[in-house]
Amino acid sequence: MNKFSYADKHLQILVAKVLNRRGVDLSQYKESFLRRRLDIRLRAKGLQDYSQYASLLDEDPSEYSIFFETLSINVTEFLRDKDVFDTFYKQIIPKLTEEKQKHEEIRIWSAGCASGEEVYSIAMLLHEALGDYNFAFRVIGTDISPKAIQAAKKAIYESETLRKIPRIFLIKYFESLEDTKHYEVCDKIRTSVTFSVGDLSQSIPPSNLDVILCRNTLMYLESEAQHQIFATFYRSLKKSGYLVLGKAETIIGKPAELFEPLLSKERIYRKRVAT
Repeated sequence: MNKFSYADKHLQILVAKVLNRRGVDLSQYKESFLRRRLDIRLRAKGLQDYSQYASLLDEDPSEYSIFFETLSINVTEFLRDKDVFDTFYKQIIPKLTEEKQKHEEIRIWSAGCASGEEVYSIAMLLHEALGDYNFAFRVIGTDISPKAIQAAKKAIYESETLRKIPRIFLIKYFESLEDTKHYEVCDKIRTSVTFSVGDLSQSIPPSNLDVILCRNTLMYLESEAQHQIFATFYRSLKKSGYLVLGKAETIIGKPAELFEPLLSKERIYRKRVAT
């Protein structure tokens, strides 16, 4: 567990309980973020403080799962931040194909993938760019929320969430369901993706990766947790692999020794090559 103190002793006890009982280290999160998320559950259960919530976890262990869902940041949509995806399509995918043989699989990890929109967006772009060139690819999505991963695997989305999808993509990669208000991702895209539940700081990460996207997640973590995750990303990426962060995120301090900015506006970095 990360060693930083809370003024509220009850919060310290609660964080220790969650770590010991479920193996999730809440101290990786910024205290302000953690308190906001906990307070959602306190209000929902009519509780006054964190000691009462700790007692609730003992009385009703199912509350752990509900709280972990609350920790997940599920603000996402298809092709979110269009300029990032345009750059990925026009500049990063061509670089990947230049550096690979056709028998090699392109491997991409969406860390903190929420309900799967980013994963399917990447897979569609890869299919567009590589479909005629016989390159195999795999997009891996992980998220701390089992509910979000379940939704990602289901691959059914409301029409409103598809508003940024080009119509040609909608025709090629989705099937309209009978109610006409929902669309399902087609099989040729679904077979190229994999989803699993995972905590960035503790789960075993995918390996041998060409690209990692971790957007709008690290900003909620303490700097020590960020440093550990950047080190994990560095080990998981192949030589000169790419890391894509959220628009409000950047790499400073010691992690900057691991990654060099490639496209600063889009927050795209490249793994530094050891000399």
